[in-house]
Amino acid sequence: MLNYLEVKNFALIDDLNIEFKHGLTSLTGETGSGKSILLESLQLLFGKRSDAEYIRTGTTKATVLGRFSLTPNQARDLDLPNDITLSREIDQSGRHLVKLNDETITLARLRQITNKIGLIHGQNDTYQLLDKSTYVSFIDLLNQVEINKLLQHYLLKRSTYLDALKAFENLKNKKQETQERAEFLKFQINELKSYNLVLGEKQELEEKVQRLKNFDSIQQALKLSYDTFNGQFFQTDLLYDAYKQMSKISVYDNEFKEISKLLEESYYNLEEAKKSVESSLDSLDFDSDAYNNYQERLYELSKIETKYAKSNDDLVKYLEEMTDELLMSQDFDGYLKIAKSKLDTHYDEAYKLGEKLSSYRKKLALKLEKELTQSLHELDLEKAVFKIEFEALKPQMVLGEDGLDSVEFMISLNEGEPLKALAKVASGGEKARFMFALKSLYAINSDLSLLVFDEIDIGISGKTATKMANVMKRHAKTMQILVITHLPQVAAKADYHYAIYKELVDKRMQTQINILNFEERTLAIASMLSDDEITPFAIEQAKKLLS
Repeated sequence: MLNYLEVKNFALIDDLNIEFKHGLTSLTGETGSGKSILLESLQLLFGKRSDAEYIRTGTTKATVLGRFSLTPNQARDLDLPNDITLSREIDQSGRHLVKLNDETITLARLRQITNKIGLIHGQNDTYQLLDKSTYVSFIDLLNQVEINKLLQHYLLKRSTYLDALKAFENLKNKKQETQERAEFLKFQINELKSYNLVLGEKQELEEKVQRLKNFDSIQQALKLSYDTFNGQFFQTDLLYDAYKQMSKISVYDNEFKEISKLLEESYYNLEEAKKSVESSLDSLDFDSDAYNNYQERLYELSKIETKYAKSNDDLVKYLEEMTDELLMSQDFDGYLKIAKSKLDTHYDEAYKLGEKLSSYRKKLALKLEKELTQSLHELDLEKAVFKIEFEALKPQMVLGEDGLDSVEFMISLNEGEPLKALAKVASGGEKARFMFALKSLYAINSDLSLLVFDEIDIGISGKTATKMANVMKRHAKTMQILVITHLPQVAAKADYHYAIYKELVDKRMQTQINILNFEERTLAIASMLSDDEITPFAIEQAKKLLS
């Protein structure tokens, strides 16, 4: 739950500090007083995209800080202490700084944390009911964890299929182009084959030419090395004797042991070097014919490299690619058949996982139908019947980003009326109650501890408002509920009532907030019941609502 909220330099808010408690809290105020601004600031802590436009004019940054208490399950799942502080700062460039207990975290981590804590319903969220493409996501809310597992497996296979589809389409488009290139490919293949290109050949030839070019220098160096090794002052036997002496005392000290090892290695390395020099000197020979052949071959390779603007090794690979392309042009239908077979296999694999996801969604849908219908009955829709219709899955249907499903929310709001599409028959107040019931079910099923509603009760009045207030009050026994409302019935049912208002401070408007006592609540609710002036009758009605 949210214990404390601090907002600085955010829109009309200069510096607000609010303490919240468990239960039902109502926030009321005139239109334009800043109620939604306060909600916007809270949404920043829930990972909403930041906007420099929210920074109060004349300041350089806006900050929002919230202190939360986690349930034992939330603390365990998030690997966090029971009490945490989240803060977010945005500057004029749009950059943001997010912190958890004074340590910087990512926006993704912030969202992960707050998604476990609570849910915020904004004023425009109800319009989602007009878009049937969002309905699947409402079903998924009942068990997001399991849905995400199934969806991830499906999306991996879908991605593989889409890659294969792209490759297949490219292959089809390439067919005509490749057939037109066939003669050109044959010419280049024959030309490159005539050069008998071999990977690494040019580098090897260049090394051989360099060796023969520097024959005299090499011969002289080898001879001097040979003479040094066989001179009277160079005796490797003495090095061997030194090694033997040190090996006798190596058992007494590790340092002696290391010296003995070095002497041994040096002796054998020198012996090996001596043999290598002798061997190189014996085999050294200047072959003028080989030298000329190497030079001619290098000239040929350089010429073909220049023509194709590719290195020798790249030409070898290019020849292989052209050969494959030519073979493809001669049997393109065969290649297409193989590619299509792979494509179909990838589709079938993704489709099967999509079916598995759809099957689980249908189980959740039955649960949602039952629980949501019960909730609607509590909200003055006693005769409501709610059903979720899934469009039949079809072979070769499009693999969507959220699976194969397309659903319609069907509802009958009056006894004897047939089921019809929710978006077409439900009034504004009925949609509001439907969304309230839906979000409440999600909060309960997800073990959330905070639920925030911004004017969820628009289009509702009278006894229906009282019933909604009673349901809110009941839910508030197990979670914290903050509700921005214009309904006196909801405000009166709240455990705590805050008034939000604007006042002129130093010639600038500021949003302020105060918690109300009983007398202040009475006047505030009476004002909600009145048109212009608060009447004695309105005050009496307010007292009755509060009693």
